[in-house]
Amino acid sequence: MTQTHSLDQIRSTGFQYTPTPEGCSCPIHREGQPVTAPLGLRFAERVHIESIPRHVGGAIYEAHHSYMDDVPRTNLVHHGLCYQDQLLGAITWRYPLIRSLEYDGTRYEGDEIVEAARICIGVDFPNLASAALARSMERFVRRHGRRRGVRLLLTFVRADFDGSMIKALRDKGWHCAGKTDPSQAGNRPDKQIREQPKWRFLCEVPTKSNREQASLGRWSP
Repeated sequence: MTQTHSLDQIRSTGFQYTPTPEGCSCPIHREGQPVTAPLGLRFAERVHIESIPRHVGGAIYEAHHSYMDDVPRTNLVHHGLCYQDQLLGAITWRYPLIRSLEYDGTRYEGDEIVEAARICIGVDFPNLASAALARSMERFVRRHGRRRGVRLLLTFVRADFDGSMIKALRDKGWHCAGKTDPSQAGNRPDKQIREQPKWRFLCEVPTKSNREQASLGRWSP
C-alpha cells in the first residue's frame, strides 16, 4: 500500500468534465440543454439513480468524460445520474483489474473489490457528482453488492482535486488509502491521465442493511 499524504496538500480545483460540444447528440443533450440547479438552491433530495444500458453509459463517456472516454472493462452495472428525471451523467461499477488488495490489516481478493469508475457529469453542475455518487453507492450495495459478495469499494480521485467529491467520500465511510504512482498500463493504449498521480479511496461494504447513513443534505450547496 502506498503512503497516505495529507489531503490538505491538495490544491482546490473544479470537477473534471468535458464541456458540451456544439450540436452534441449524446443521451444527455439530444433534446437540448437540460435544466440544472443554480448555486444556493438545495438539490440533493431531487437526485436519483436509474439503471442504464452499456451503450448509453458509453455514449455519455465518449461525449463528456475529460480523460477516459471508453466504457470500463469487466463492468457490472451502469448507473444514470438524474436530477428531476433528467439524465445528467453516468457511473459504472466494475471489477477492477486487481488480483488482491490489503487494507486496514485485511486482504481482499479481486472479486470482492468493485470500483466506481468514470463518475461522469455531462453538465456544469457544482456538487452534483458528490450527491450522485452517494445515491449510486447506496443503490449498488443494496441491489448488487452484498448478493455478489462485494466487501470493498474502490475509486480514484485526481491528486490535484479537492472539492465536494472528497467530502462526500469521507461522509459515506470512504478513507484515503494512499496515492498511486503514475504509470501506463502495459496491455492497454496509453492515456495522459495515467501520467497523473491519483488518490486511492476505499470503503468497506457495511454488513448490516440498516447501517446509519449520512444525510444527503451534507452535499447540498
